[in-house]
Amino acid sequence: MGKLAQVRLRPDEVAALETVLVTLEPASVSDALREGLRRPAREAEEIKAAREIRGFYGEGGAPLPDGVTAPTDEELRAVDEMEW
Repeated sequence: MGKLAQVRLRPDEVAALETVLVTLEPASVSDALREGLRRPAREAEEIKAAREIRGFYGEGGAPLPDGVTAPTDEELRAVDEMEW
């Protein structure tokens, strides 16, 4: 069962919503707003999973699979500097 939610939007948020509606053409304003919740909901699930893993394995993290070596500091820095 769904739940009705009411939101007060600032003028800049209304403008952003109007841009979304014109550009992406969702079926409804509700669809556009629901889509806006999907990303933070997914991120929250990822954070929850990471906390559960950390709670289980401790601060050392999960063990690496057999045959996989830990990345070097140089490799980690290179990944941090990558642009997607």
